Amino acid sequence: MGGAYPRARLAGFFALLLHSCSFKPQTLVVGLQPVHFDQWKRELASLKGNVVVVDVWATWCIPCRERFPHIVDLNHRYQNRGVIVVSMCVDDREDKRAVEAARQFLLDQHAAFRNYFMDENILDVFEKMGVQGIPAVFIYDRVGRQRYFLNADDPNHQFTTKDVDDAVAALVSEPAKM
Repeated sequence: MGGAYPRARLAGFFALLLHSCSFKPQTLVVGLQPVHFDQWKRELASLKGNVVVVDVWATWCIPCRERFPHIVDLNHRYQNRGVIVVSMCVDDREDKRAVEAARQFLLDQHAAFRNYFMDENILDVFEKMGVQGIPAVFIYDRVGRQRYFLNADDPNHQFTTKDVDDAVAALVSEPAKM
């Protein structure tokens, strides 16, 4: 009689232990790190040895938001093949609602990769980056050279997600040269 109660209690303890330790879903870590252009250039240089895809976007840019799931998918497909995906948000740094909306957007998109927020005046950033409009995607080869600049500057010739895929596939297939 005395043995049944302790065994049931012990079984309940182990069930609780297994439930609390083993079966919790992992928490998604998504951040948005402010960066100045000079810091960004140093960060980009530190990524040499990888193909680097930089997606420049903002929450107010509808085409940027529509294309963003492709960037997340690209990260999933290439993250173990020497490709680093980076998002660069250019929302107004002084608009706290916009910054929070960008954070929430990244979380909603499950963008668990490097996400930066350009912490400078947007017109200055566009000039420094050589961007007239967004969306824009910069793609760098393993030695750190910009090989592709896909942008929305020409309204008669917009880049597609296939253009991004083709560029990344071409760079990944190149032999690693340093």
